[in-house]
Amino acid sequence: MSEKKGISPEIIAALIGVAGTIAVAVLFNNNQSSTSDPATPAPIVITATFEPTAVPTDTVPPGEPTSTPAPTDTPEPTPTEIPPVAIGQDWAQGCISSLWVPYSSEGPVDVLDGLDGCFLQPVAGFEAAGGKLSFLYEARLSSAEVHGMFAPLPSANGTVSVYVRLKELNTSDIWIGVFADPSIDSAGLLMTIPASKDVSSRPFAEWIMPGLEKITTTSNVNQGNGYGVRFEYTAGSVKAVVLPNVTATNLIPVSASQKYLFIGYQGVNGTNRIDASFFDLVVTEQ
Repeated sequence: MSEKKGISPEIIAALIGVAGTIAVAVLFNNNQSSTSDPATPAPIVITATFEPTAVPTDTVPPGEPTSTPAPTDTPEPTPTEIPPVAIGQDWAQGCISSLWVPYSSEGPVDVLDGLDGCFLQPVAGFEAAGGKLSFLYEARLSSAEVHGMFAPLPSANGTVSVYVRLKELNTSDIWIGVFADPSIDSAGLLMTIPASKDVSSRPFAEWIMPGLEKITTTSNVNQGNGYGVRFEYTAGSVKAVVLPNVTATNLIPVSASQKYLFIGYQGVNGTNRIDASFFDLVVTEQ
C-alpha cells in the first residue's frame, strides 16, 4: 500500500500569502466604512499647476492710468496750403489777397485769413467785387487819421499803376504812394487827390514822405472814367506819372529793394464822407 503524499510547502506558502492579502483588504474596507458615508464615493482629487493665460481687454482697471492706443501706420493728411492770390489779379476774382497789409494810423487792424489766398471781407472797410476795391467811409473826427492798405511790390525794379473813381470826397483826401516799408512814416513818394464837393475835375498833389513835404500840385485833371497814376521805381528811387501822361514828377530817392504800394485816404477834423473805388491795378516787373 502506497504512502499518502502531503501538500507541498510551496503551495502552503502561496495559500498563506493569498489569505493575508484578503485579510488586509477586508480590514481596509472596514476602516473606510467607519469614517465615510457608504452612499458617497470617495472624491478623486487631481492637483495640477497651470500658468494663467492673459485675456486681452480694452478695459483699464480702476486707478490705473488711461492707456494710449498705439499709433497707426497711416499718417494724418497735411492741409493743403493755398498761396496768396497775386496782387493785381485778386480784385477781378472778388478777392482781397492776403498779401495786402491793412493799415491805420490809429493802430493795428484785425483781419481774418479765408485760407484760400484771400482775406475774409470786408478788410478795414474795403470790399472787392467786379474788378474793383471799393469803400464807403463816414466818420466825424477830432483829428486827422490815415487808413488804407499796403501791397508788396514783387521786384526791385518795375512799374505799378492804379485808377480811382470818386463819387464823393467832401473833406477827405485820397492817398496813393510807394514806400520803403508798409508804413506812412517810412521813406516814399505820395500822390494825393485833395477833397472837393466837385469830383469831376481834381488836381494831384506831390509829397515826399515821411513828414508830408509838399513838392507841387498839378493842374486839374478830368476824372473821366477815373483818376490814374503810375509809379516807376528802382532799388534807389521812385517817380510818378499822372495818367494819361499828364505830368511826371522828378525822381525821389527811396532806397529799398522791397517797396510797397499804398492806397487809402486821410480823414480830417470834422465830418468825413468818401465813396470811392480803386481799379485797374497793374504791376509790371522789369
